[in-house]
Amino acid sequence: MSSKTATSASSNSTTDRGAAKCKHFGSCGGCQLQDKTYEEQLQLKTKRVSELMATVGWTKPIAMRPSPDTWYYRNKMEFSFQDVFPAPPLGQDYLFLGLKRKNRWDKVMNLEECHLLSPESPALLNAVHAWALKENLEPYNLHKQTGFLRHLVVREAKNTKDRMVLLVTNPGKMPAKSFVEAVLKAYPATSILWGVNTKPADVARTEKLDKLHGDDHITEELLGRRFRISPYSFFQTNTKGAGALYSLLREWLKDLQPQRLLDLYCGSGAISLCVSDMAENVLGVEVVDSAVLDARHNAAANKVKNAEFMVAKTEELLPVLAAQNLEVDVVITDPPRCGMHPDAVKALKTLSPGRLLYVSCNPKALAEDIRRLGEYYILERVECVDLFPHTDHVETVAQLRSSVLPG
Repeated sequence: MSSKTATSASSNSTTDRGAAKCKHFGSCGGCQLQDKTYEEQLQLKTKRVSELMATVGWTKPIAMRPSPDTWYYRNKMEFSFQDVFPAPPLGQDYLFLGLKRKNRWDKVMNLEECHLLSPESPALLNAVHAWALKENLEPYNLHKQTGFLRHLVVREAKNTKDRMVLLVTNPGKMPAKSFVEAVLKAYPATSILWGVNTKPADVARTEKLDKLHGDDHITEELLGRRFRISPYSFFQTNTKGAGALYSLLREWLKDLQPQRLLDLYCGSGAISLCVSDMAENVLGVEVVDSAVLDARHNAAANKVKNAEFMVAKTEELLPVLAAQNLEVDVVITDPPRCGMHPDAVKALKTLSPGRLLYVSCNPKALAEDIRRLGEYYILERVECVDLFPHTDHVETVAQLRSSVLPG
């Protein structure tokens, strides 16, 4: 990593090796690299990505764009409830509310501090914890799959100050009024929701949502666009870092000048709308219905008329588009951590867009997909954007060129 890249990191980074900012470091599963300076973190991530890209033939230096903020950068966090075992004597605290313990999927720890979301988030956790005890509500037990309280999801719009709190529970009687009062006394929420999840999977998803206070969404601003974000809409968890990521995509697209651009796994349309002025037509594809509704709303609200959005699984839609011989200049894909579905990769070969811009939060999955595409595509560019300070995660962007195009 060049000294220019290292010194451009935010001034609020960790400065003393071994001096982790958070008292929970080492026990909490949230941050793995807090005991290293931010410059060291960037070097480690660059080295890891470089080694993985070398396995697919990329040996050139890889630039790393640091996160604009290294503390309080996250705009979304999911906290979990858990019962205390063995059960304490009557009248004592019987639940945990916080993050999973390091390397434990079934153990939750209370958080007295956390420097990822906002300075107010510990007060919110304390207030909800006290509310649950006062109302004598039972936390969920992952092994027995019993209990009422499951997850607390918090989303913050960093540029508009909108804030959402979503309580996820099992079916049961919900003391909604006291919950809203407890939240608002501790945290400036503009949206408070309650959702019920009847499925055993340990995910903060619900079959239904009730609006308890404010709107059923928050609104964020990014690169001159406004975005409505519903509880389950994907939006990059580092808002300012997302601005750096999308600016990088705009830089690359400026050279490509696409006519038809296909945005896969588009979420609420953030990438599509932030680059819509650089293509004649944009088609976004997303499997989550509410996210597509947000994307369509966002297009209308931002008066973007050349972008449309479809609800579909990428691996099912791409073969249809390929069979229709749809001409696509550029595909942007931002898949989940597991990478693209094998059927989607196969269909991309048939669709044969001239350029593929692959955005990945998992460089190992990225390298595997590049390897699958290797017969048809040539790796042209690789760059990283750090959206996850103090963790071992990093966002990597790769540009691939169809092998039938001249270099």
